Amino acid sequence: MGKEIKPKKHRHKRHYTFMIISGDSDGSTKRLHLNHFKTQVLAYTCFIIVLALVCYFIYSAMTINALKDIEAQQKAQIEELTQKSTTLSAENTKLETEIEQLSAAINKRIEDEQSSAEEAEALAIPSGFPLSGTASMTNAVDDPTATTVTELTDDNKDSATGNAIMIFAAGEGSNVIASGSGTVTTVTSDAKFGNLISIDHGNGYVSIYRNSGNPLVSEGDSIDRGDILFVVGEDNTTLGYQIQQDDEYINPETLIEING
Repeated sequence: MGKEIKPKKHRHKRHYTFMIISGDSDGSTKRLHLNHFKTQVLAYTCFIIVLALVCYFIYSAMTINALKDIEAQQKAQIEELTQKSTTLSAENTKLETEIEQLSAAINKRIEDEQSSAEEAEALAIPSGFPLSGTASMTNAVDDPTATTVTELTDDNKDSATGNAIMIFAAGEGSNVIASGSGTVTTVTSDAKFGNLISIDHGNGYVSIYRNSGNPLVSEGDSIDRGDILFVVGEDNTTLGYQIQQDDEYINPETLIEING
């Protein structure tokens, strides 16, 4: 038997027709015929476009979410920085207050120190009254070559020579006191009055107290204004008082507070 020959199948070409219906009043239609290859190209193109749009939307969504996360982080950072700024502002205000208080305290201390220094400087000037009680006084001069001091009168005030000295007649029970603060530099005997105490006030002034009582201070002692140098008794009511300024004797009456 001979081999049966099967009829050869023919592959039919597919054709696609796209119909476009226009809106013309005559109802005419237009047809667009695409073969198989063109149809596949169109399909793939549409698929790629759709895929690109899907990818774009996915990417956009991811980008938006990422931006939202960044925005949330930035918002949190802003809130944190705002809180820190508020805290720092409060601390700065507190520090400014403390600085103002410290500055006021320092200024007050400086003022107090200046006031104390001025007060100490004023107290170092021998302007105080050299006796704790009242006394009569006489201006005189002390000639170192003479054996006694010379009281000044209207008759001899222009001719008498010597160092200026003030003679006080004190009452019994009063005290000879320092007329200013300073350091005792001399405690010695005195030929005319019995004993002598000199105080250096550290500002060019030296006060000198001459009395026959017993000295109550020693050389090198620090003295405040008003400290007792002699106790005035029955036998030592006379005080000879002198002041030197820059090694020159001056009239004590021009400096001391007579009503002190």
